[in-house]
Amino acid sequence: MDRRTKWVLACALAAAVACVVAAVVPALHPVGEVVTALAGVLTAAVLWRSGRPGEPADRPWRLLAVAPLLPVAGLVTSVAVDPASVLEDVVLRWVFIVPGHVLAVLALLGMVRRSPRRPTCLRTGLELALFGTAALVVMQVLLVGPGSGWTALSAVARLVLGAAVLATAATMAAALTVLGAAEARRQPAAAALLAGLVAVCAGRGAATSAALLGAPGAVPATRVAVVVGLALLVLARLLDTAPAAGAHPGGRAAQLRSALPHLALVVVVALVVVPVVLGTAPTGTTLGGALACAALAAVHRWVTAREDHLRGARLRRDEAYFRSLLSASSEPVLVLDARLRVGWASPAFAALLGRDPADLVGRDLLAGSAPTTRPGTVDAHDAAALRTRLAGSAPGSAGGLLVLHVRDADGERRCLEAGVSDLRGDAAIASVVLHCRDVTEREARERALEEVAFTDTLTGLPNRAGWDAELAAAAGRADAGTGEAVLVFEVSGLGEVREHAGRDAVADVLVELGRRLRDAVRGDEVVARVAGGAFAVLAAGDGDTADRLADRCLAVLERPVSTPAGLFDLTADVGVVPVEHGLTVAELTARAELAVAAARTGGRSRATRWTPTLGAAAARRDQLRQDLPGAAARGELWLVFQPVVSMDEQRVTGVEALLRWRHPVLGDVPPREFVPIAERAGVVGELQRWVLREATAAAVALPEAGGAPLQLGVNIAASHVAARTLVDDVTTALADSGLAPQRLVLEVTEATVLDDGDHVVTDVRALRLMGVHVALDDFGTGSSSLAHLTRLPIDVLKLDNTFVSRVDRDAQGRALCQAVVTVAQALGLDVVAEGVETPAQLGVLRGLGLGFAQGFLLSRPLPLADLVRVLEEGAGALWPGLAGLSADDFGAEGETSDVRAVRGA
Repeated sequence: MDRRTKWVLACALAAAVACVVAAVVPALHPVGEVVTALAGVLTAAVLWRSGRPGEPADRPWRLLAVAPLLPVAGLVTSVAVDPASVLEDVVLRWVFIVPGHVLAVLALLGMVRRSPRRPTCLRTGLELALFGTAALVVMQVLLVGPGSGWTALSAVARLVLGAAVLATAATMAAALTVLGAAEARRQPAAAALLAGLVAVCAGRGAATSAALLGAPGAVPATRVAVVVGLALLVLARLLDTAPAAGAHPGGRAAQLRSALPHLALVVVVALVVVPVVLGTAPTGTTLGGALACAALAAVHRWVTAREDHLRGARLRRDEAYFRSLLSASSEPVLVLDARLRVGWASPAFAALLGRDPADLVGRDLLAGSAPTTRPGTVDAHDAAALRTRLAGSAPGSAGGLLVLHVRDADGERRCLEAGVSDLRGDAAIASVVLHCRDVTEREARERALEEVAFTDTLTGLPNRAGWDAELAAAAGRADAGTGEAVLVFEVSGLGEVREHAGRDAVADVLVELGRRLRDAVRGDEVVARVAGGAFAVLAAGDGDTADRLADRCLAVLERPVSTPAGLFDLTADVGVVPVEHGLTVAELTARAELAVAAARTGGRSRATRWTPTLGAAAARRDQLRQDLPGAAARGELWLVFQPVVSMDEQRVTGVEALLRWRHPVLGDVPPREFVPIAERAGVVGELQRWVLREATAAAVALPEAGGAPLQLGVNIAASHVAARTLVDDVTTALADSGLAPQRLVLEVTEATVLDDGDHVVTDVRALRLMGVHVALDDFGTGSSSLAHLTRLPIDVLKLDNTFVSRVDRDAQGRALCQAVVTVAQALGLDVVAEGVETPAQLGVLRGLGLGFAQGFLLSRPLPLADLVRVLEEGAGALWPGLAGLSADDFGAEGETSDVRAVRGA
C-alpha cells in the first residue's frame, strides 16, 4: 500500500470518527453533515485524478466521480433555500441525489466489459434484471420495512421514498453486475466498489426513511455509513488497474459470476421467509419481487447452461480439430501437465519411441538416470536442464530449444531437439508443450565432424583445437585445487628425416613418437599433437611429478626410431607449466612456449619449468617490441663509433657506426637484445635508414686524420638487403648528407650475400659502381669459405674475433689466419681484424701483415664528441702505450662484448 492510499484511508477514518462523535453529541450534528460533504468532495477528487487520463478504463471512474458531488450540491441548496419542513428538505436533496444515482449506474455499466467470446449481452442483461429485482426487494424492506408502514405517508413522501428505493436498488444491481463481470485480478476492486456503494445507498436511504417516518434522531448515525462507503469507493479506485489486452473472466471470476445470482435469490427468499416466521406478512411488492427473482434465476440458469453447453461443444470441436492437426503432423509433440508428466503425446512422438500414445499418458519421462537405460525416459542431466529452464521462464513464454536424449523401446538412444513452450500460467491449458524433432543422425554427424576437427588424423591424438579444449577444462578444474601440469615437447631432427628419407618417413616417425608418449603417461592423462613436431601432455600431480614425467618422456622420445626408411636419432626439449588458478588457455600456452624456448636455448634434451623470471623476461620483450617502433622519433636512439686503426700508420683511418637504445623506463638496452626483436617486429628497415642518415651526417663533420678523410663503416642487416631498398636508401643518405660514396663502407655477412639470391649480388655491384665500398663481415664464422672470396663483389674482409682470438697461442690458427691474409692480399682486399683484445694478438696480427685492426685494446666504441677529441688531440694517432692517451680512452668494452647494431639474426 503506497503513501497516497494510506493518507486517503486515514482521512476517511478521521471523517468516520468525526461523524460518530457528531452523531453521539446532538450539538455537533451540523458538523457531521459538513464532514460528510467534505468526504464527498474528497472522494470525487480522488476518483477523478487517479488513473491515467485518456485510458478507456478510466472514463467510467471519471463519470462516477461526479456522483458524490450532487448530494453536496443538494446540501448547499438546502442550506441556501432553508426549507420550511422536513419533507421539503428531503425532496430538495433527492432532486440532486437521484441524478447522482443515475450517473453512478451509467458509470458502473460502463465498467462491465463485454467479452469478445459472446455475441450478445443476454446473460449480462438477465443478471442486471435479477440483481435489480433483488436489490429492489432488499431496499424496500430496508427503507420501508417488511410490512405496509409507508401507507400512512403522504403521496409526496411515498414518491420520494419510492424514488430512493428505485435509485439505490439500481445502483446496487449495477455494482453486483460489475462484480460478476470482473476478471479475477479486478475482483478486489469490484468487491470494494460494491461494499462502498451498498454502504452509501444504505446510509442515504436509511437517512431518508428515518426523516420521512418521523425518526430524525437516527439521521446523524447514517452519515457514518455514508463516509465509510465513500472511503471504500476511494479504496476501490486505488485497487483498480487497467485490464490487460485480451483479458477475460475465467477460473475464480467465472465461479463468482455463477454464484452471485443464486446468492441474490437466497437473500430475497430469506427476506420473505424470515418475516413470515416472525409473524409479519410480506407485502405484495415483496412477494412479487421474490417471484420475479425466482423466474429470472431460472431463466438465467437456462441461459448459463446453454452458454456452457455451446462453449463446451466449441472447445471439444477445437480440441478435436487441433488434435487431428497434430496427429496428422509428422512433428513429434509432447504435452506435459503441471507435474511434468505426459498429458498427451502425438502419434509421431509415440512412433519415435516405438510405443502406443496411450501408454505414454501419465508417465514421468523425466525420471531417468544419467545416462538413462530405461526405455521411454530422458537422461537425468537433460531432465534437470528442462526443469531449470522451466523454473527460470516467465509464464506463457517460449523457453527456446533444448536437447533431450531418450531411450526408445529397443533401448536405442535417440536425440531430440525440443522447442519448449511453458503454458502453465494459462489456466485453460496449464501445460508445457514440447515441439520435438529427431536429430539423432545429425548429432552423430556432428560428433563425427567434431572428432575430425579435434583429432590429428596422422597420430589419432587430439590436435591443437582438441588440446585447447582440454586445457580450458584443466584451467576450470584449477579453481577446485586439482594439481595438474602442462608439458610441451618440441622435437628436433625431423627436417633431417625429411631431407634424407622423405615425408612418409616423417609421418612414420611422428606416429611412433605419439605412441611412445601415450604409453609413457597414465591412462587418464591427455597426449596431443599441437604442431608439426610439437606434442603436449596434460599430466596430473604436482611440479616434481611433472618433472619426473618430463624426464621419462624425453628418454622415450630420444630412443632411435626405426622406420622402413632407416633408423633415426632425434632430440627434444620440454617446457613444464603448472596449471594455476585464474590462468586462461592463452596464458598457459604462452608460458609453455617460453619454457620450451628456454629449454632450447639452454641446450638440447632438457626440461625447463616455467618461472616468474621467464615471465618477466617475456614481459620485457613485449614492452620492447611495443616501444621500438618510433624510438628514433622520440630521441631514444643514438650512435657510437669504434675506431679502425691502420697497423702501419698507427692512426685512425675509419670508424664503424654502432646503434644504441636508451629506453626511458628500462634504461640502456643492449643491441643483442633489441636487434632480434626489431627483426621479428619488422622495423629493421626503419632503424637501418635512421643509422645511414645519422651516421653519414656525422661522418661529414669528422676531422681528417693524417690528411685523409675517415672511412665510415655501417652494418647492413640481411632483412634490409632482402627488402631490395638498400640502393635507394644509401643513395638518399649520401645525397642528404653530402658524404662522398668512396668514404662509405657497407658491412654484410657472407650468409646474406649467398642466401638471398642473385638480386643481392646485383645490388652490391650497383653500390660499388657508385663508389661505395663493401666489406664481408664476420668472416671465419659459420660456413666461411676461401673459395667464396673469388666470387663475391667485395673490397674489404673483416676477420671475426673467433678467428683471431687464439692467433697468439695456436699455431694452426695462426697459420690459417696467415693463409687468409695472403689470399685476401692477392685478391686486392683490405683485411681488418675485429676484436683485438691483447697486445700479443696485435703483435702477431701485425707480423702477419694485416693492414687494419679494431677492438678493445685499441678503443672502445666512443660517442661522437669523444671521437672528435681523439682525432683532434693526436691527429688521429691511436696505439697502445702512446703518450697522452689515458686508460679511459681505451675503455672496458671491446668488439667482443659489443654486438653490432642491426645485424641480421
